[in-house]
Amino acid sequence: MWLPVVMIGVVLLCGWVITPRVRVVEFLALLFLVYVAISALVSVCEISVTEYGLLINRLLLPTRFVPWDAVNRVLVFTHESGDTDTHIEVASISVHEGLSPLNRLPGLVYGQGFRQTIIVTPEAIEGYEELLVALEEHCHINWQSTR
Repeated sequence: MWLPVVMIGVVLLCGWVITPRVRVVEFLALLFLVYVAISALVSVCEISVTEYGLLINRLLLPTRFVPWDAVNRVLVFTHESGDTDTHIEVASISVHEGLSPLNRLPGLVYGQGFRQTIIVTPEAIEGYEELLVALEEHCHINWQSTR
């Protein structure tokens, strides 16, 4: 919930700072910042696993159905720290089609290139383990671990 509030606050602050004299560079930078803010919000979603694919309920955009054959690549990043018993895991799901061009920016951040991507963490959705099991049945999961 705090991510949308922070992103909107940053966009409003930047818009307020450039208001005395808006030149082309400031206007383009503000448009890019709005694109980044919306892209960050678009990747926030809830996922339901069905027999035929994934039902993706996004925060800002309408719900989309992504069939199993549209899932392109799944990367799961895990990090464990033995000193503090910390375990962090992030799943990056890339699809060929079915989402929005706004979903392309998270793909650059999480190793998917300029593909439409959604990001999932175990804390963000219920049934994270079931999601990974279903993804493993229908496509290859690339596990990347650091310690």
